[in-house]
Amino acid sequence: MALITLLDGYVDEPSMLGVPPYISPYVRGTAGAVLDSGHRYEYITIDSYRSGRRPKGELLVVISGAMVPGRYLRGMPASMKEMARIFSEFSGQSVLVGPTARYGKDEELRRLGPDFTLRGDPAAGIYDLLNSGTETRRRMTMEEWNRWLLMGAGVVKEHPDFPDPLIAEIETSRGCVRYLSGGCAFCTEPLFGRPVFREPEDIVAEASALSELGVKRFRLGGQACIFSYMADGVGKTERPVPNSDVMERLFSGLHALKPEVLHADNANPAIIAEHPEESEKVAEIIVKYSTPGNTLSFGMESADPTVIEANNLNATADEVLAAIRIINRVGAKRGRNGMPQLLPGLNFIAGLRGETPETYNLNMEFLKKVADEGLFLRRINIRQIAETRGEFPGPIRKEFMRFKTWVRENIDRPMLVRMIPQGTVMRDVYLELNRGGITFGRQVGSYPILVGLPYAAEINRFVDVIITGHGQKSITGVEYPVDINTASMAQLQAVPGIGRKRAARIVRGRPWRSAEEMIEALELDDMVAKDIKMWIAGK
Repeated sequence: MALITLLDGYVDEPSMLGVPPYISPYVRGTAGAVLDSGHRYEYITIDSYRSGRRPKGELLVVISGAMVPGRYLRGMPASMKEMARIFSEFSGQSVLVGPTARYGKDEELRRLGPDFTLRGDPAAGIYDLLNSGTETRRRMTMEEWNRWLLMGAGVVKEHPDFPDPLIAEIETSRGCVRYLSGGCAFCTEPLFGRPVFREPEDIVAEASALSELGVKRFRLGGQACIFSYMADGVGKTERPVPNSDVMERLFSGLHALKPEVLHADNANPAIIAEHPEESEKVAEIIVKYSTPGNTLSFGMESADPTVIEANNLNATADEVLAAIRIINRVGAKRGRNGMPQLLPGLNFIAGLRGETPETYNLNMEFLKKVADEGLFLRRINIRQIAETRGEFPGPIRKEFMRFKTWVRENIDRPMLVRMIPQGTVMRDVYLELNRGGITFGRQVGSYPILVGLPYAAEINRFVDVIITGHGQKSITGVEYPVDINTASMAQLQAVPGIGRKRAARIVRGRPWRSAEEMIEALELDDMVAKDIKMWIAGK
């Protein structure tokens, strides 16, 4: 029985998250494959490696690949330089699996230096290597998929974020219903052929096993479109009819586990627009059983008809707008944690075939229309094309930067102000990082908004935050309620209406018997007093 080291370099794909606080199914499935092969494993993350921990196993398996790199609050994915160092330092045999192995260029992968590069499913590749010594490139069977995820569930207890604020990414399916036409020109999912779907009971069984271990948060990822899950007409049409009965089975089963967070990801707006009644039923099921702050990423990519046709994209601009309206109608109501229940997010990709300066103008016109209708978008992701499937011209740099700046200034911030107005109380914000006198935190879930507290606060804990201000993609707040007898000067100063001088007077006058006593002592007028009372709770 050999010891196998699983080194999690983190993954970030269009349909998969494995960057803290997420743990990916790649990790859990590979751990299960190791156990099923009669061996044992140790699990370390790239952050643990950076802190000085080194692999002890006889075989090193690096699971890595940020194909959709973003800005990370913490837990940066492993860089190519780091992976090359890891492989060069390790004295035994080494293996690279995950998106880096699957999509990396041969020359780059040779420079990294692993003994084996397995381009298929990580778990299947490791199982075959351990059992037959052969280097294979295959997908897991459905039976292997479910068995290994259950067998490897225990690896979550070794993640640095376990139990809080860990969230487990759970796969529902593989492939894309648009495989019939080849799908979007840049996307690899359609290349896997007809989609395969895990049964709702298998997904619930996996979540149940994780829940019993202490995992409290789940996101259904690893799918091209949640509305296509076991939809009617898959294999016959690229726009199958959403199946509300099977979605009820899936989401009610997960809800019965009483998770603290239950979110989903990715939806094809064309399917929602094509089947509005069925899609509205599915959206209502998601809202009923999942937790607020849920975001469905719409792969719009472009509002330009020429680009849409040249790249065989999902939907027209009109179809995307129709889908945004439906999700807003069902999910825009604010939930218990301060966030709307369910909102769409938009993805734009720059550098596709057929792009011209006019493309960016059409994108801006579309977003103006969304804003003018008062519709909400949880987030707008603008990225450059990643060439994982053929070559593309790349973005028109000047227009790309102009578009990004315009969106951040004219759409993101005004929408954030409307969506989460000053005075909103956001529940269960996990404080993660102190930097430059500011404490940063997020709610745990899909695409959480970055929250900044303008003072140093204790981290690695959940707090409620009342919102005081807005940036372009982030918000500012203070812990809520503000305790006038224990709050720091910096925290008091951050409360609207108090400021530096009043904060100093509050600290000097402690202890206060009530907020009213403090307000009277500060001789505040009625309007200011009313505002301050909203933010504080006197002891």
